[in-house]
Amino acid sequence: MKKSKNGLLILILSSLLLFSGGAYFLYLQVIFPQLVPSYGGGERFTLSKTQNGTYTYQIPWSAYARLHLSLQTNGTVALYMNGTYVCDCTHYDLVIEQGGRALIYLRSDLPVSGIFKAWQEIPSEKQMLALVLLLIGLIGIGISVIMHVSRMRARKHGLHAM
Repeated sequence: MKKSKNGLLILILSSLLLFSGGAYFLYLQVIFPQLVPSYGGGERFTLSKTQNGTYTYQIPWSAYARLHLSLQTNGTVALYMNGTYVCDCTHYDLVIEQGGRALIYLRSDLPVSGIFKAWQEIPSEKQMLALVLLLIGLIGIGISVIMHVSRMRARKHGLHAM
């Protein structure tokens, strides 16, 4: 009786670990990349007119994990990053390394709007945690099944011996 309770406990705990690991893995693959602190998956913008007649927009970005940014505009802008001129463009992709920061400054002679699309890479330690939970759950379920099969065989052999 005690062995069957232990087997049931192992099965329940292993199933919970398997479910938790699976849910965490799905969260990391589907939701986490879009959770860019302060911005979500993107930031729409419109350049504001300055006193000298040009249009500008400035936005700081911080990277909790390796951050991918994609700039898309409906007109050409001069792109500056951390005060350094990068290019004149309507589309530009860049990566900010984990823990890094970037101050993006856009300038144009015409009114321009656009969007920054952002997604972050999943840190390897988070992926490892999800995989470890999945593996422990699978191993526990395997042990539980082996315990159940061996009990069934013991009962079967016990009945034939009688």
